[in-house]
Amino acid sequence: MATKTKTTQEQAVRETQEWMDGARFNDITRLYNARQVVEQRGTIANDHTVAREAAEAFYARLRELFERGESITTFGPYSPGQAVTMKRMGIEGIYLGGWATSAKGSDTEDPGPDLASYPLSQVPAEAATLVRGLLTADRNQQYLRSRMSEAERARTPEVDYRPFIIADADTGHGGDPHVRNLIRRFVEAGVPGYHIEDQRPGTKKCGHQGGKVLVAEDEQIKRLNAARFQLDVMGVPGIIVARTDAEAATLLDGRGDERDQPFILGATNLALPSYKVCMLALMRCLHHAGLEEINGHLLYEISEEEYAEAEAWLVQAGLMKVLTEKANAFRDGTDVTADAVLDAMSGRLVAAWEAEAGLETYGDAVAEMMEFRIGEGERFEMSVDEWREFSCSASLSRAKARAKEMGITVIWNPEPAKTPEGYYQIRGGIPYAIAKSLASAPFADVLWMETKTANLDDAREFAEAIHAVYPDKMLAYNLSPSFNWDTTGMTDEEMRRFPEELGKLGFVFNFITYGGHQIDGVAAEEFATALKQDGMLALARLQRKIRLVESPYRTPQTLVGGPRLDGALAASSGRTATTKAMGKGSTQHQHLVQTEVPKKLLEDWLALWTAHNELPGDLRVQLRPHRAGSELLELWVDRGAEKLANVVFGTIHDRKERMILSVRDQNTFDEALRKKRLMTLVHLFLVHRYKAQSVHYVSPTEDNRYQTSKMKDHGIFSQVSDEIGDIIVA
Repeated sequence: MATKTKTTQEQAVRETQEWMDGARFNDITRLYNARQVVEQRGTIANDHTVAREAAEAFYARLRELFERGESITTFGPYSPGQAVTMKRMGIEGIYLGGWATSAKGSDTEDPGPDLASYPLSQVPAEAATLVRGLLTADRNQQYLRSRMSEAERARTPEVDYRPFIIADADTGHGGDPHVRNLIRRFVEAGVPGYHIEDQRPGTKKCGHQGGKVLVAEDEQIKRLNAARFQLDVMGVPGIIVARTDAEAATLLDGRGDERDQPFILGATNLALPSYKVCMLALMRCLHHAGLEEINGHLLYEISEEEYAEAEAWLVQAGLMKVLTEKANAFRDGTDVTADAVLDAMSGRLVAAWEAEAGLETYGDAVAEMMEFRIGEGERFEMSVDEWREFSCSASLSRAKARAKEMGITVIWNPEPAKTPEGYYQIRGGIPYAIAKSLASAPFADVLWMETKTANLDDAREFAEAIHAVYPDKMLAYNLSPSFNWDTTGMTDEEMRRFPEELGKLGFVFNFITYGGHQIDGVAAEEFATALKQDGMLALARLQRKIRLVESPYRTPQTLVGGPRLDGALAASSGRTATTKAMGKGSTQHQHLVQTEVPKKLLEDWLALWTAHNELPGDLRVQLRPHRAGSELLELWVDRGAEKLANVVFGTIHDRKERMILSVRDQNTFDEALRKKRLMTLVHLFLVHRYKAQSVHYVSPTEDNRYQTSKMKDHGIFSQVSDEIGDIIVA
């Protein structure tokens, strides 16, 4: 029995090694071997079908998009219903973020900001509801399609509800066991993709908040490797996204990793107290000056000699005078808070201390010394620019050795610049984000640089640097709602094309993190306001819109699976059940009543029209908002995918509640259909459907003038006036 077990294990090791060596993982580095993976598995197989198949298909689709220079543009839904709608509307991938999960809360957690303060289980639990919603939508669709005729199925597009989700794994919520636990929960929920960031647990912030503390790069790589290890144990080729916050971060947890060292800031003037002691001295002085709630200095054991030295520096820097003034204003009851005083004084202290300490990177300190000595006539074996290029990727020990070879010694020490918590100060920016992402690249499928605003040039700089080393590495971009897009400097057209341009650079997955949260809030605000103003007319208007766009929300019982569950009831009761939910008692039948003149009427007219003109038939009519959310509507006539003609219009009620059609544009794209009164037929339908008293043609063309004249001749319009500015009133 032991020999058989050993043989089985050896076979599993060989099979696992073959899987790990497969083409899917060509550019992936692992810090473990197949035997270590197999050792973590039991003897009872557990196939995570949903996550595994979704990961295989989603990864293949992302690779296809990368090769074509295209991308998925998506957002984070706020409910399973939103996720189902996104897939139905053709958005292939879904993002699930910690921001929205924090904002929503749960049955055990209060809503709050994105600080990853929720339990490790909360985002996987939220993801499970999305996956469950998608799988249910798939079952409902399959049931309805199974009861359609072949012709009906051909006319009804099939929606791909596979859960192509990339979910927020934050920092991994701790060390190796936390990362593996988190990934296990995502896989069990059916999620195929996960992003892990390089912030420090406990101080993690939303990427668009301040105070971000990075971990050393080797710690981030351990997280990525732990995630891959857990996926391999579970036999799922999950998609790992490595996110870095280095572009805007200001602090670092430790300076042990060589790849972080070029970006650490150090003092070049050591003749002043440390930043930590100066900051604590400031707080103690405020406390003694009457702002007793400022008491953070009590956390630390600083000697009186150190405090005396720091307070002397506060006097010398001119800060003590300002401190006294602000403390007096606080005691006098001026409209100011203790926190406001501390914030103002902290800002002044930081500026003064950093200026006097000469805070900069080691590379910059050496470069400044080189420039000074070159100005004195010295020559070095490398130029200042060559040194800067070298030092931006060299470890501290390597950089110091090279500087020593050139006879350069500088005063530089990062320890005095450490914060009270012990964090090192760093120079964040795109170069640092590139360095950290290049280090993470062998351990991840997709790279993501979190940014402080949307900027195509920044995205290009990042993409080109990554692809210079890893030409096939896929990228992701946060189209964040935290950005004010109207302050990015982009035109409307540039914003419209922004995702497309990102795709050309290799960004295959681009997402509006908490878009669903804002959609949910604004929609609720609008409807609540309408309900207060117009009572049940608000709901009637919503239902009219639902009918206009032919949304499945028109028949809500069918949308959530009523027919399928009636089918299950019939099966389990041997078709004897008399309690079907979709029977005569269902109010859903009310929503099938035709309350507007249907498009089918125009299609019937067009059938007669094509027969009369001996033209190909099978013309279809579509009526939708001109663009999503627009008040303008568009009616168009098509034959399959070919749009033959259209009218863009709006509906207006004047002060006497008379209906006016406002035609903004109209086109007959098919030359063969012109001069056959097609537009006359379309306008007749619109007048009939909307019971219009008049039609206004805005910025009319000669075709409009000719058409309205002919329609008047045929008795359709009683009069036509074109003397009223740039408009025809008919």
